[in-house]
Amino acid sequence: MRPASFIFVLALAASFEARQPQTSRLAVAAEFRVFAGREEITDSSRLHITPSGVREGMIAVGPAKRLTVSLSPGIYDVQAFRTRQDAIVAIKWVERLVIMNYPDEGGRHLEVINFEPGFGALQVRSQKNPIANYVVDVFPAGDRTAAAKSLAGEDSLLFILQARRYDIRVRPAGARDDPDDTRWMLDVEVPSDQTRLKLIDE
Repeated sequence: MRPASFIFVLALAASFEARQPQTSRLAVAAEFRVFAGREEITDSSRLHITPSGVREGMIAVGPAKRLTVSLSPGIYDVQAFRTRQDAIVAIKWVERLVIMNYPDEGGRHLEVINFEPGFGALQVRSQKNPIANYVVDVFPAGDRTAAAKSLAGEDSLLFILQARRYDIRVRPAGARDDPDDTRWMLDVEVPSDQTRLKLIDE
């Protein structure tokens, strides 16, 4: 998720570029992960991706364990299909996804699609060290009784969460509960139907 003003400026430039051929030298490696609530169903899902507001030039992806595609920077609509034994059992539209070369993503962008309402996603990454060097816990804001479970990504941790505000605790892997080794990011909003990126070392 990006600040609204930042997205607005980028969107103006992207509205034309999104309709260009998908071979741009500025292409973004976009990965999509699909869920039903907290259950991952990526490997039984397929996507149809088109520039926003356009139904031509569709890119079909999946089903596969990893749904990845190279996209020119722009704004896209995605039609997600949940399948079971080759039959389509659910369809979801996700519109106006902003795919850009954000400087903090290194040319790799993650979008999470959830068929259940009221869920968002939190991706935690480090720009300096492997994510395995850290222990990351996510709690409902102001509550330390139950940490959310994480899913491993290629170079990140992913949390599938109900849309609300959260506190993030980051510690070096193998460290004891020393306050001097602990960093908190407090009151982080995870909106519904959006993927929020937080960098450990920002």
